[in-house]
Amino acid sequence: MSIYYSILNVLKRMGGKAMWQNLLDELQRTGVEVSKSGLNQALLKLEIHGRVRVTNLDEIRKIVELVGED
Repeated sequence: MSIYYSILNVLKRMGGKAMWQNLLDELQRTGVEVSKSGLNQALLKLEIHGRVRVTNLDEIRKIVELVGED
């Protein structure tokens, strides 16, 4: 399963919204090997394609939300 589908599936399980760190932790807990930079790159692609939105809450915390549905 690709990282993109894994991210979307985890977000769906988490109610469509998650803190960036919680998303990373949940991906790693489910066996997806992804680095912080790898997650950022994947989220950028998903954001460009209109599937997620990443919002900065402050300098450190980010929230990731599902936008488009299949």
